[in-house]
Amino acid sequence: MKTTIGIITLSLVTTLLSAQDNPPAKPRVGLYANGGTSSLVQGMGMNMNMYSSGYSGMNGNMTMYDYAGSWGGGVSLTLPLHQRWSLVGNAGYMNRGANYGDMYSSYDSRYRFSYIDVWALAQYNNIPKGQVKFTASAGLTESTLISARDETPMGNYGMMDNANRVDIGMVLGPGLEFDLKKGAIQTRLLYTYGFTNVFRGMYYDSGMHSNNAAFLLQVGYLFN
Repeated sequence: MKTTIGIITLSLVTTLLSAQDNPPAKPRVGLYANGGTSSLVQGMGMNMNMYSSGYSGMNGNMTMYDYAGSWGGGVSLTLPLHQRWSLVGNAGYMNRGANYGDMYSSYDSRYRFSYIDVWALAQYNNIPKGQVKFTASAGLTESTLISARDETPMGNYGMMDNANRVDIGMVLGPGLEFDLKKGAIQTRLLYTYGFTNVFRGMYYDSGMHSNNAAFLLQVGYLFN
């Protein structure tokens, strides 16, 4: 997390010290939608509590996660600082979770988490020769839990008391921006990762540290 903050801070300082050939454009408001897949992982790696984790759950079987559908959307504000750099703020709804089972059963149960997300991104923009602009974004996220469900073949159960209410994380990825006469269309391929343990206490996952992770396609529209 400290490394991510340091990179963003360095980028912003470099931007502000750079000579500006042209005045920055006006702030732009936009709408966006996210769609993709999410799961729970341990650490910064891609191991999703598989056999190599050596973990045995409360029932003697190791909990294993698989990816589940993830979606959301909201509003954005882009503040140009320079021809090549912008600050982007996103605020909206995000649905995350994971399918889960153990080594002796299929992934027939699911954790479903709903959050209100606030993202703060530093965005690099290349100077396009035409109407298409390449972007690269990286930043921090704050997710506030508003709903948590454990959906099993036996029934659906609320689990707000066993989940942490706030998740601080990161988001990064490349994108494209297509300029139109009355706005712009944005697309981004994003990876998000939460630093906070999803579960609270020992009831779920026997106290293991599990983190939200998702691969998302974001599509948005910027108004002039």
